[in-house]
Amino acid sequence: MQRTDRRTWETAILFAIRDAFRAGDIWLKNSRRYAEPSKELIPVNAVATSSALAVPLDPLDWLTQRKQVLAQAFEATGEAARRDRLPNGLIQDGVLKLSKLEKQAPDNAHQLVMDLYRRVPQTPVTDILLSVDRDIGFTEAFTDLRTGAPCRDQIGLLTVLLSDGVNLGLRKMGAVSTTHSFWELLRISRWHVQDDGYRQALAMIVDAQSQLPMSRLWGAGESASADGQFFRASGPGEAMNVVNRRYGIDPGIKGYTHVSDQYAPFSTQAIPATAHEAPYILDGLLSNDAGRRVKEQYGVSSGYV
Repeated sequence: MQRTDRRTWETAILFAIRDAFRAGDIWLKNSRRYAEPSKELIPVNAVATSSALAVPLDPLDWLTQRKQVLAQAFEATGEAARRDRLPNGLIQDGVLKLSKLEKQAPDNAHQLVMDLYRRVPQTPVTDILLSVDRDIGFTEAFTDLRTGAPCRDQIGLLTVLLSDGVNLGLRKMGAVSTTHSFWELLRISRWHVQDDGYRQALAMIVDAQSQLPMSRLWGAGESASADGQFFRASGPGEAMNVVNRRYGIDPGIKGYTHVSDQYAPFSTQAIPATAHEAPYILDGLLSNDAGRRVKEQYGVSSGYV
């Protein structure tokens, strides 16, 4: 009888538990990050008695109201068309034609934009990363897989993150780097840079951005939108028999991104191109504190809420 390698067995169990925590299949009591998903939801009885509910609790009541509003809008549009009073439009030979919107920006706006660009100092991106890290400390999110300690080689870690950000790759980054070789960057990448670290660092940056006075000019961080971007792959996909109504059978993957009204992309997920986007809306909203502050979420036709 073949004996089981206990170390391999324990490692496999730990990997399975980690994946289950990430997927939300299991949860940890008194944990903010891996808490029970249902704890994040408002009880139905509380929703029914809430005065802040923007829509009726019964979906049929809401649909009836929407139909009435739509019928009134159709009637008003038809009356305006009969009187030839459609704003910025007319009906010609049974076809609705809308006039082109006038340009709202002043003629000298382009000159102002170019002047602002010239005033921005030519700062290396590495200096910007170091400055942001001094204020926020986002590099502490990338911890050692064995000890859980933050990476002590800050320059090397930022070099690895930069290679991911510009899609240059570690080998080319090692070739142009004056401080680290490819093998040093590879070691840092393997032992410190994980998906959980990226998510935690992104949450720290988004939270710091929301505290800036300028971000309040864009929004309160309480509304967000989400959409997916398709990236084609070079080889055949695994599920060639699955046809996506937008992309056909072309192999690829989709990046699903949540962006707040403060222009902060607080969540990005890699999802199958053939998957429906709606289930991933809640995943993005529950991924960090920035998503939990959202009170109004917008999606596209395949990601409605």
